[in-house]
Amino acid sequence: MAGIMKANITRFLQTRDELSFRNIRGGLLPVILVFPFSVIVGNLRYYDHSIALAGISSSELMFSFLGLGWLVLGFIPERFIILSLRLAASISALLLPFLFFMPMGSERQVFFMAFKFCNGFSAACAFYLFCFALNNIERLAGMAIIQLYYGFYYTAWNIFPGFHTESNIWIRIIVLAVFLVIVFSARLYGDRTNGAKLQPVSINTDSDGKGSGVPFVIGLGVVHYMIMCMSNYIEWAENSVSSSAFGLGTVVSIILVIIIQLLQGRSALYLWIMFLAFTLFGLGALLFNSSSTIISGSFAYGLGDSLGYIIICYMCAGAIKRSKSLRMFKLYCIVFFIQYFIISGIFSVYFNYFDEANRFLAFGVVLVLVTLCFLFLPFIQKRLFDADWTDGLYLRDMEEYSQPLAETEAINVKDRLELTPREQEIFTMLLNGTSPKEIAYVLKISYGTVLYHQQNLYRKLNIHSIAELFARYKAGTKKEPK
Repeated sequence: MAGIMKANITRFLQTRDELSFRNIRGGLLPVILVFPFSVIVGNLRYYDHSIALAGISSSELMFSFLGLGWLVLGFIPERFIILSLRLAASISALLLPFLFFMPMGSERQVFFMAFKFCNGFSAACAFYLFCFALNNIERLAGMAIIQLYYGFYYTAWNIFPGFHTESNIWIRIIVLAVFLVIVFSARLYGDRTNGAKLQPVSINTDSDGKGSGVPFVIGLGVVHYMIMCMSNYIEWAENSVSSSAFGLGTVVSIILVIIIQLLQGRSALYLWIMFLAFTLFGLGALLFNSSSTIISGSFAYGLGDSLGYIIICYMCAGAIKRSKSLRMFKLYCIVFFIQYFIISGIFSVYFNYFDEANRFLAFGVVLVLVTLCFLFLPFIQKRLFDADWTDGLYLRDMEEYSQPLAETEAINVKDRLELTPREQEIFTMLLNGTSPKEIAYVLKISYGTVLYHQQNLYRKLNIHSIAELFARYKAGTKKEPK
């Protein structure tokens, strides 16, 4: 048992380069934390959401002003984003006392909406850093922090409601104070290299993003958001959700992400399918009021909800960074506004026609969306999950492979093989006689990832071995395979 555990730990530290804990840069810790804390600050309850203004509930207005903050960032010049982040965080701190001490009413609601706007604006600024300044393991670490918070919120705080009520004001103050410290200490400098001074982190946004595939990833995010909107009409109807079970599912989701993404190096498609399956099962179980279905449904729903949130943020940020396009980031900001302002509004207005939450209708909508996702899974896999959003090395960056890769690209076009960029690299290196283990070492990706792309390559070529590959394309070889 000890030997197996040691082997797993060793394997964990030897996974693909961008998904190794060794690649978390200590100098960027405040940058890693700024987006998680912007989410946490926005999630803490500051106001009675049941109060209505002009017939519109505070919860609906809250989403509108939150989305408006993201929309405004879409029109801010890039050089002002960091300054805007600090300004928005500072204004949030100034607004907080009004939320604590003003009597409940329309005036306090105005301050609350201003606070939500600043929160949305600062979260959008933080997401800019999340996209362009961090690598994949740092993004996963940030998402894990968010989900750990939710897990704590739904378990510990609900187990000890007295502590929650009595300390709520102090918790908000402490969280916002920590957020301010993080915002003002965030510097775009990584770790020291060989005792030298801190190395700056480069942010490249020179591309126009055409052909990057980012709109497809953002579109998948819209589908995820629509599923979550419908879940709200099932989740809290008649308080039929076990908060503790939901929180436990959130924590378990982090373990699954570690196993699937870090230990196994599998495609993010696995996590997306699990999100769909667990969410559908959990929400279906919550339609019934027995103790067993409430516990199992809450756990499965918490697990699916967390997996979906992690994988969508992870993929959107990775795709935007790979696009090297500020234009794609601003597109994400605009779509985020559409989600919170328009989609949420449409669903809220429609479901408000019912005297009580229509859980079965909401589940029907979720069922349709999940079914469509499964029906279009081959297309989604090809356009999104087979794409490489990683921060690893690429063959085109290596001078010795420039000519062989160009020949592979010509073959790909001539024979209409439809190989992905990573499959073209595997093709080139295999023809060069490089073993899969050596490919993993050179490209800084896991051995399992190489085998995954190699199997896809063989399937598209309709072959079953390296010998068949050499027999068909022997003219492009330089040496015998190892």
